[in-house]
Amino acid sequence: MESQHGSMTPEEIDVFARGLHHLASVDGIDPREAELIADFLREAGATITMDDLKGTSFSKFEAVQVFDKTYLRRIFLKTAIALVHRDGHTSVAERLALAELADVFGLSNVEFVELENEALSAGLA
Repeated sequence: MESQHGSMTPEEIDVFARGLHHLASVDGIDPREAELIADFLREAGATITMDDLKGTSFSKFEAVQVFDKTYLRRIFLKTAIALVHRDGHTSVAERLALAELADVFGLSNVEFVELENEALSAGLA
């Protein structure tokens, strides 16, 4: 399934949303995190809702397969970084979950820190 001109496929949207929900759930979903996920769902034109996400699971290995292009992985990680910083506190569990994603996506520590700095300096978080 191919994205057209920057839009995401339904499968990419689904995995993206489940991944964000999973990360937000790591230390309990804060209302600001829920708002970011709801914004993504609305802007992506998703048919799933926040309530639908509650009963789903997320696999970082599925994410690697679905986000088969570097730019999708980077966009997902930037959004994930913004999500975990949204509540003003990044827990150890959230940092570990982000590090695991960066690792499975093949990013070095330096690349991850650069992405984190981009997300923070762009005001995403």
